[in-house]
Amino acid sequence: MSTQTLEMVASDFLHDSTEEALTELFTSPPAMEPHVDARFNRGSDTIVIDGVKFYAKRVDYHREMDEKFVQWIMDNRQEYPVYSDPSAADGESLELWAQSITDKYFGSPYISGIDTDRYESFMPNGVKGQFFRYDDETYVALWHQEYGYRAFSRPTIFHVSCHDSAYLLDDDKATAYCLDCEDVVFDITSGEQRVKRIDQNGEEIEDGTEVSYDDLVANPVCPKCKRDLRVEAAQI
Repeated sequence: MSTQTLEMVASDFLHDSTEEALTELFTSPPAMEPHVDARFNRGSDTIVIDGVKFYAKRVDYHREMDEKFVQWIMDNRQEYPVYSDPSAADGESLELWAQSITDKYFGSPYISGIDTDRYESFMPNGVKGQFFRYDDETYVALWHQEYGYRAFSRPTIFHVSCHDSAYLLDDDKATAYCLDCEDVVFDITSGEQRVKRIDQNGEEIEDGTEVSYDDLVANPVCPKCKRDLRVEAAQI
């Protein structure tokens, strides 16, 4: 009896849309209302950004470049733990590939990339990313890697569609506001204990009132009307 061997091809590992690619990256996105990209997490007194909605405003899945990467893995990566399996590709694989196709690979992830374990961020832990340039366009590879929980996704290639790639690093910023009191708006930066009260133009209001991050996330209510505050990720 003969057995048929199914050969993997690059298209087996590609995505059909930006949303599909990002959903694969964030396998357990926060449960939010459809129009909300961030929320107060009362259980842990913090703010959580929905990675799918955050990146969907800033990047587009680039199937052609992603296929180049996947095919390179299948043709060249024979070492543990990859063994030509694109789904097991890691950050080291991405680094070697990016350096092989361009001289505009943007250095170490700790200098010019994304690593939510290494800086204050409202994004879930384990989100990694690396920028590179190809044919005068900026791309970013994004992946998810948390060894303790075995959460893992391969680096996936996106075109940076926003005006400035620095907007992808705004995952440490959020704005809280009251839906009823238009003058109650707070500018929040992860890691900074003081929360700024701002007006509708983004200018700080200095009225002598001090609001701490810990107090705000522990009790996110409007100081005037006592209704729940809403929060959103940094806008571009």
